[in-house]
Amino acid sequence: MLAVVVVAALLRYDVLISAGHEGRPASCAAFPHHKCNLGASGEREWTPVVADAAAKILRAHGVSVARLPADFDGKYRVDAAIFIHFDGSDPPCRSGASIGYAHRRDAEAAAAWRRLYSSEWPFPFQPDNFTEDLSQYYAFEQVHARKGSLVIELGEITCPQQRAWLASRLHWEGALLAYFLSQLVGKGDVPKP
Repeated sequence: MLAVVVVAALLRYDVLISAGHEGRPASCAAFPHHKCNLGASGEREWTPVVADAAAKILRAHGVSVARLPADFDGKYRVDAAIFIHFDGSDPPCRSGASIGYAHRRDAEAAAAWRRLYSSEWPFPFQPDNFTEDLSQYYAFEQVHARKGSLVIELGEITCPQQRAWLASRLHWEGALLAYFLSQLVGKGDVPKP
């Protein structure tokens, strides 16, 4: 008797960009194995704006992009993956920007993002992987990223000062991420905003 083995194909792109909490709560039932966190107030509205801006710029520069919501099917092989979020804190103003990653090989990409974003971000920057959710992000299991797979918290949306700074810069955040990803994967030559 001949056995048939079905192997799920890896989807291949230069870059994967996921907008944190996008599609929830509707996707929660379809992905019961994921922790169904709805994010901080306003996060589900903001992460797609940043993700769409970054994806549009990268595609215009010849970079192939898998632009995904928070929950997605399949396994991806990419050069770089970014999972976009905004942090929340209770009480407010106890957090800031942060970066999470699962593997030491991603630390170089995290350091590069920290250098770039810190040059513009006027508020606190938390240590890498300062929460378990950052270092053990569920989607890391679905993505193999050659140059880096990062959860990026762009700032604390529950802090009025940070929220005001971020609110007027969502498209700029996307442009900065596009520049960063272009540099990281060495493709597209996206200019710095």
